[in-house]
Amino acid sequence: MMYNVAFHGILLAYLLASLLFWLSMGLQQRWMVRLARGLLWGGFGVQTLALGSSLATQQAWFAGDLTTSLSVLSWAIVAVYAVAIWRYRIEALGAFVIPLACLATASAGVPVAATGQGALAVQPLWLALHISLALLGYAAFVLMFCAGVMYLIQEQQLKSKRSGALYRYLPSLTLLDELSAKALLFGFPFLTQGIVTGSIWAKYTHGSYLQWQLTSLPLLLAWLIYALLLGGRRALGWQGTKAARAAIGGFIVVLASYVVHTL
Repeated sequence: MMYNVAFHGILLAYLLASLLFWLSMGLQQRWMVRLARGLLWGGFGVQTLALGSSLATQQAWFAGDLTTSLSVLSWAIVAVYAVAIWRYRIEALGAFVIPLACLATASAGVPVAATGQGALAVQPLWLALHISLALLGYAAFVLMFCAGVMYLIQEQQLKSKRSGALYRYLPSLTLLDELSAKALLFGFPFLTQGIVTGSIWAKYTHGSYLQWQLTSLPLLLAWLIYALLLGGRRALGWQGTKAARAAIGGFIVVLASYVVHTL
């Protein structure tokens, strides 16, 4: 009962925060931003307590079920957003990132059929590390995806030489490109370590470090895309439009890998 109340409270807080962030872009009302942040941090605090209580009472910590995975993903998205907003002060970021956290939270409440993966509780430490690290990487790539979308929107407005509704609200292209690069530097090591710990867990449970299955291929493809993007940024000086489009494309693959890997 208490969990259902907390879940609906968190979902409502994220939903209202998303709506207020979007309205504030068009209406330019500071009180909307303040109220949106208040709702967001209130929901995040309740979610932190609820997740901590839920994970602490599980027989095998973080058994890898989809509901818990989506809940932790939404929490990680807001946590990464908090770091980004503290560092860059980009108000428009909330209108792009928080709706995705809200979607992940809402998806966690959708009933799913049991998959029969009882073996997931074996070697719970490695499984917990694998899921936690991978989800932190995914959260950083959500931020990177949003920065890429904002970059392309702002670039289009600049090219058209017409100041749209978002022109004054979105930051400069340079700042968005920097945010995308920092999110990549943050997320790629977490995704890499998530794959490594997942391989160790696979060794314990299946006797092999790498299972060449359909569920593994999208994750490896996502890692390859971000590895190429990181190398392109470092060695070839990729930035701007090319990097933004690669970030969006990489996120689509990451999203596919997450869905395939967890269902």
